[in-house]
Amino acid sequence: MIDWTFVTFDELTGADLYDILRHRQDVFVLEQKCFYPDIDGKDQVARHLIGRGAHNTFLAYLRILGPGDYYDEPALGRVLVTPAARGRGIARTLMQEGHARARALYGDVPLRLNAQAYLKDFYQSVGYEIIRGPYDEDGIPHYEMLMNPAHKAA
Repeated sequence: MIDWTFVTFDELTGADLYDILRHRQDVFVLEQKCFYPDIDGKDQVARHLIGRGAHNTFLAYLRILGPGDYYDEPALGRVLVTPAARGRGIARTLMQEGHARARALYGDVPLRLNAQAYLKDFYQSVGYEIIRGPYDEDGIPHYEMLMNPAHKAA
């Protein structure tokens, strides 16, 4: 079972913020060997979805930016599942939770994300369509993707 926390930046505890930044660094900078500024000034306007398992173990994370914070549409980003939690369907559950939270905040509007190319098929499987790409972002091929508001599968 996953215990979900969904909060604004100001509602994050110091421990939550530390865990988020640590795991984003571990996955996006160290694991993927991509040196980029993860602390980008958008966390303060985002909502943060944290999934924890037994013993409060950090499993998964994403942030949701509102309309106009990055794109015209709400955007999901910094989507990650920790290496120890992979292979158990948690990514799909994380996306379902993220979609539900975004819809609760903003209604049935399109949702946008920037997907690393190797995850394109996964994001298509949860309802996203490619609208641009591939393009290079920080040395990694990406696709800009959009989910139609009528899609409810994930």
